[in-house]
Amino acid sequence: MKNLKNLIEDLKNEAKSEWAIAEDMADMYEQDAKDAENALNLLSKDWIEAAATHIAYLDTCIRERIVMAIYADKGAEFTATLGWEVN
Repeated sequence: MKNLKNLIEDLKNEAKSEWAIAEDMADMYEQDAKDAENALNLLSKDWIEAAATHIAYLDTCIRERIVMAIYADKGAEFTATLGWEVN
């Protein structure tokens, strides 16, 4: 899950950026990283239904970023098992 791990790392780095700190956005990026980590952990345990539910309840922006990272890692068929269709 290279792309999902990269997304998590990018979010953590963004949380530490001067811009995010100055604009009081660091907490948002940290939470997005935690949400992505939770999705990765659930998928690593093959808890597909739990991962799908977790992802479905996220805010739109981070949900889409996670779904696209999973798509890049696993392809359209796997992403569809989570309830997301990517063409």
